[in-house]
Amino acid sequence: MKRILICASALAIAATQASAGGRLDTFKFTGESNFIPGFEDVEIVGIFWDDRCTSVNYTADDIPANGVGGSLIPASVWAGEMQTSFEQWNQIPTSYIEMNVVGGPVALGNGLRRFDFINELTFETAAGSGFLASSPSTSLQADATFVAGDDIDGDGDSDVFDTAATSVSTCHDFDADGDIEFPAGDYAAGTILDNDVQFNNRLITSGIVWELTPSSTLAGEPQRRTDIQSVAVHEFGHSHGLAHSFINQISVSDGNGATMFPFIDIDDRFSEEGQRTLHEDDIAWSSYIYPEGKTEGSGPTAIQPGDIPFQNAFRTIKGAYTQNGFGVLGGNISATGTGANGRTVVSAYSGLARAFSPDGINVFIGDLTNSVISDQYILPVPRGTYVLAMQALDGDPAATGNISITAQIGGFLGQHGYPEEFRSSPALESEIETNPGQFTPVNAQTKNQANVNVATNIDVTLRNAGALTNIGTGAAIGVNDVIYAERFAGADVLALLNSGATMTTATYRTGVFDASVVSVWKRASVRLGRLNPDGTATLGATLASRNNFVGQDGDSTPFFLSNPATVSANARAALEADPTLDVFVVLEALNAFPRADDPRPPLLGLQATAAGASSGQSFLSVAGGPLNVRTNGNWIVELNFTPNVNVLN
Repeated sequence: MKRILICASALAIAATQASAGGRLDTFKFTGESNFIPGFEDVEIVGIFWDDRCTSVNYTADDIPANGVGGSLIPASVWAGEMQTSFEQWNQIPTSYIEMNVVGGPVALGNGLRRFDFINELTFETAAGSGFLASSPSTSLQADATFVAGDDIDGDGDSDVFDTAATSVSTCHDFDADGDIEFPAGDYAAGTILDNDVQFNNRLITSGIVWELTPSSTLAGEPQRRTDIQSVAVHEFGHSHGLAHSFINQISVSDGNGATMFPFIDIDDRFSEEGQRTLHEDDIAWSSYIYPEGKTEGSGPTAIQPGDIPFQNAFRTIKGAYTQNGFGVLGGNISATGTGANGRTVVSAYSGLARAFSPDGINVFIGDLTNSVISDQYILPVPRGTYVLAMQALDGDPAATGNISITAQIGGFLGQHGYPEEFRSSPALESEIETNPGQFTPVNAQTKNQANVNVATNIDVTLRNAGALTNIGTGAAIGVNDVIYAERFAGADVLALLNSGATMTTATYRTGVFDASVVSVWKRASVRLGRLNPDGTATLGATLASRNNFVGQDGDSTPFFLSNPATVSANARAALEADPTLDVFVVLEALNAFPRADDPRPPLLGLQATAAGASSGQSFLSVAGGPLNVRTNGNWIVELNFTPNVNVLN
């Protein structure tokens, strides 16, 4: 039985900023039972186009796109946008895959997309779809041997040809009937057989329409406009087999992200324009899966004029990514170039996973002992020196369900609750790090780097808020000198410090209205202070501070204390000397915030509550006024500690 699966990857939107790298994956039924008696082992493998099929042809349907103001964009016009979008990927000099629109626009007359060996581009979408677009691939779920004459899709027409009968041994329309045939031979699980890209015309009912040039939508406009090309470039990455990236902010001065980040801000033209052009992460993963120079001589994987061998441009960094001795499935790790304005260039996910099937159809997850095949991650990076950062797929800025099956298994097994941190030297990298903001650069300039191992940190968190419900400014737009403060009871902090814990990090849930803009704040700090009899708060001595603090977009931003041991000692001494003191985590807004189109300043996460139901620990000061307690919400702010290893043992 040739098992196949539809793997649909989609691009989502949200009210302001709809919220890759790595690979999409699928199930590989092995036919073996080595771990759980009576259950077939099911490995999770990446999807990809076989080398014989990496010149991929697409047919454009003739359905027009719903355009601005009720106009229709003819298929002949949007098909040209598709080819322009394909060219972003085709022009990667280190990747040998090529995709082109070769047929149409034609009336395919086949209704919604289906597995038929026609790679379809269409604006016909199933009712109820809330995605801007999706790129479902049909791929093998087991190793298979294709024999000439096989009818794989069951339409009565052969899908496999005998290479001896033709001088061509690559996928093509062998019998000139409009669909693609595969050459006879062996194919590995994960091989893509059919890919269709669907752009959603039905969102017009909610005021979302397509356009050919990026533009911004401001409040009060009747239609929100979505750039076809920006979305198409993203979807064609999925057509390659690429997963979503975790990079949604390239640097401290560039708020744009990788093209394969799962969400797009359709209200910010600068963000859409940025997504039209591939980021280093997108280029690296296409090149890693389809590396130029893979073989010598002739053929699609050999070097052609203008190509650059993968090994001439890239190096790899790899190692173990562990938690409590087990490999993390879907742990995110990113590489940022060294320097004051370093760019985050590549992001990857760790681990290989295994599931189990009782009947050859349904799939179940085991436990950590038998579900983790490998603890390794690999980062294909342009030659250079990099700082590595680890982050959990905890929903900010994306969740396991946005990434891959492997990541979802890791989430099911409870592996995505650890704090963000940097990779430090081998001697310091462990589960108990008292300085998680310390990093050791990795030199990947001249050779590949192996055994660059990382481990998730254990931490203890003080947090007054519940789950995030809102994100905003908490104050009127245009008001100056806005200060946010979160109080942590001195007794709670002192108890942790007396147990031997080290105060390491303050964490803020930050964001921006325009995705192309960086969330910059005047100052982040940890300070001593106290409550006043009238319910206001007064700030005192500063324990740690950073000016021009750069927040992350739609994510929890760590403020790593530069000298945690000293900060902890000073805090402990002050709290012991004066029991009326508390610790406040403070964030101050800039009065002149750089923005794209939207005049609103950066955002802070909030748990909204009914009036009077807040924790009473969140404070706001505006225009030099007192720090008044919030009565209808709590800031999403945390104070983080590394516990005493002796206490844990």
